[in-house]
Amino acid sequence: MSDAGIVDGPGKERPLQRRVATVVAADVVGFSRLVPKSEQEVFQRLFSIRRDIIDPAILAEGGRVIKTMGDGMLVEFATPPAALRAARVVQVKVAAHEDALAEADRIRFRIGINHGSVLIDGDDLLGDVVNIAARLESLAPAGGICVSRPVHDMLDTLPAAEVAPLGLQFVRNIPTPVEVWQIRTGVDAAAPNLPRRHHNRPSVLVLPFEKLSDPDEDHFLSDGITDDVITALARFRSLFVIARGSSFIYKGRDRDIGQIARDTGVRYIVKGSVRRAGAHLRVQAQLIEAEDSSVIWSEKYDRDIENIFDVQDEITQSVVTGLAPEIGAHERRISRHKPTESLSAWEMCQRGLSQFDRRTTDGIASAYGLYQAAAAADPTYALPLALLARVHAVRIFSGRSTDPRQDIGTGMQFAARAIELDDRLEIGHQAQAQLLLIQGCEAEARAALARARALNDNDAFSYSVQTYINLFQPNPDTAEMEAAGLRALQLSPLDPLAWSYNWMLVMAVWMRDDDLGENTRHYLDPAARLSGAEAFVHIATAVTALKRGEGDEAQRSVDRALAVRPELTLKIIRHSFRFPKWPALVAGVGPQLEQMIAMGLPAE
Repeated sequence: MSDAGIVDGPGKERPLQRRVATVVAADVVGFSRLVPKSEQEVFQRLFSIRRDIIDPAILAEGGRVIKTMGDGMLVEFATPPAALRAARVVQVKVAAHEDALAEADRIRFRIGINHGSVLIDGDDLLGDVVNIAARLESLAPAGGICVSRPVHDMLDTLPAAEVAPLGLQFVRNIPTPVEVWQIRTGVDAAAPNLPRRHHNRPSVLVLPFEKLSDPDEDHFLSDGITDDVITALARFRSLFVIARGSSFIYKGRDRDIGQIARDTGVRYIVKGSVRRAGAHLRVQAQLIEAEDSSVIWSEKYDRDIENIFDVQDEITQSVVTGLAPEIGAHERRISRHKPTESLSAWEMCQRGLSQFDRRTTDGIASAYGLYQAAAAADPTYALPLALLARVHAVRIFSGRSTDPRQDIGTGMQFAARAIELDDRLEIGHQAQAQLLLIQGCEAEARAALARARALNDNDAFSYSVQTYINLFQPNPDTAEMEAAGLRALQLSPLDPLAWSYNWMLVMAVWMRDDDLGENTRHYLDPAARLSGAEAFVHIATAVTALKRGEGDEAQRSVDRALAVRPELTLKIIRHSFRFPKWPALVAGVGPQLEQMIAMGLPAE
């Protein structure tokens, strides 16, 4: 909708204006459950609450009711403090009004508050500010209040004990996550309406980075990097990241790792330091296993300061994209050394990922079985379902599928169920994008991928999915494909899938030049050297070796391909890959493929 106006009858347009407003959305908890018990009595109580509590509270803070919706309402205030004062009065007095009733029979409200620029349509307000207020309300607990960052930032006088950060939340119909805080009312439920089970995800505490240089103003830099690292790590749904409030209580205190681990119960601790000398900045970071205080990973970053905020963003991204894969790799090592019968659903997924990363037919089958077992062990857990969906997509990508239609259908069901259970898990949206692009649904695949990237733009695999979206187009944008592949490598150069990121760069150059030649070797040689490389990577390496006249190297590559995938044949190579450009590409290397029959590659 533009700001120009709304059509109001033939040939008429009502102009729309904007203003800054604070919008409050309120809703009765479990209204559809309350009404059937005693419809008339419930509505009479609602009328009394509205007359005696809600309307006076709104009037006292200069607010106005925008609209009512039976069991809820939208209200406008001039400022967030006014809105919050009214909301707290309402929650406390409604709780007192209903106190004599059984909990199941009480009228309780959830409230969401947002602030920003709204469109004015007569007495109504429109726009994302209003929509987000409604979504915030759905995140609040009974008797509770949830607010957005613009509201939070205008509530300077609230004691820390009254504010609980809920982190980034992906809300329906809003493309980017919203940062949410719960404001304690004293009558709110213990926890908001968010998934509370952590499924044994690794827990992480980020200690405030130490300031090692003299200027006092450098505190903002060390604290800012700490804040950014906490926020960015929290976007990985595979991690349970302790909130900022619990982290910063250790600022300036003795940092005995064992005691901190006992205090918080976390599995991993991140600690770091910031030192500035003139225009030079050095940041160091460590990942520590809390149980024995061993250092799993450490890195230092040296930067020249030009724009301090750009440098802060760059450092944060570097730290986070170093930390997250290391935690994942360590979790997989732990899972491999535990007896199968004692594995939790999370650990089964980690062991499955270890098997999957081998990219052998047996490894993929083993991973699938582990994901199934994880899903059966915990039906409320989205991760194994998302990983099952990914396997169905990979079967098709790798030419292993004997029934692509069935793989697509089953994979889509798994992806949809994963998103239903946890729509903030980026892996579910990534898998959905993969399966949609195989069906030729480019726009829908790009939309699913946009949701994944909105949830976590530091996840390298999302950029890998972008390369596949290009691959499956009749006229692929090889420049966009190459840029996405390079971004994936930049974000996670040590990723178990780094061979795949390099391989998709090979595909981009191959399709651009219409030649699997020397120009591809910059990406092809690393792809073939990396652990987990698929058989077709080694076949491509054999093709380039034969073009150079290096028969012995070609033989070694064919042997490696058959070791990874013993069932591989020339027929599979020619006919099992389903993207549009493949027939022409494989025809272009036909003579080299025919030569491989004498090297042991079966024809059929």
